[in-house]
Amino acid sequence: MVRRCIRSEGAFDAIVEPKQFQKVQAIIAARNRRLSDDEMLERLTRLFQRHGYISGLVIDEADGMPSSGAYAHRFGSLIRAYSLVGFTPDRDYHYIEVNRLLRLFHGDEVERVIREITRLGGTVTRNPATDLLTINGEFTDSVAVARCRETSTGGLRWKIRFDTGLVPDITIAIRMDRTNTAALDYYLLPQFEMRTKPLGLAEENGLMLDAFRFETLDFFFAMARRVPVAEVAPW
Repeated sequence: MVRRCIRSEGAFDAIVEPKQFQKVQAIIAARNRRLSDDEMLERLTRLFQRHGYISGLVIDEADGMPSSGAYAHRFGSLIRAYSLVGFTPDRDYHYIEVNRLLRLFHGDEVERVIREITRLGGTVTRNPATDLLTINGEFTDSVAVARCRETSTGGLRWKIRFDTGLVPDITIAIRMDRTNTAALDYYLLPQFEMRTKPLGLAEENGLMLDAFRFETLDFFFAMARRVPVAEVAPW
């Protein structure tokens, strides 16, 4: 027996007006299309000419534009992208823009930790006010993102600020790369390593600190993974 599906346009009242829906779909398609460097700069130039200035907020709210994060990632920073289209801010917005992107990155990393632990069979409770995570009802975890700063001599430095008021059992301290657009590595710092003052890190920090350094979060996820009894005590 062959079953056939019949499609009928407009069978139900639309929640969103068709014109509005099509407009949104066009915006999504435009943002997802891979643009060349020249195309991205051309769009940024037009935006600059239209407004007389540009910022991360202006970029993100403009139709048909890649996100400000995409510009920062493609060209190393928003300030460099600005310079390539001839825009020099009256003040240095670089610090503000980087902080905004790091806040977004922090939220994404917290969500990633929750998803991965859940996928491995664990449970996570998230405090909506503090982002403190309680994992498997056994230990607490906090995620901290350390911005990368370049010294006058070309060295890299990071400063980790601990949520000491939360007293997490483990802090995942993420060191960002030179462009502050991606994670460089991770420090899994237990409570006894936490301090009331920010912890300054260089590229190399000696065994006492670098013993807690990991290239990925695989080790952390392994700690949180739930293992069936049959796997550890077969009989």
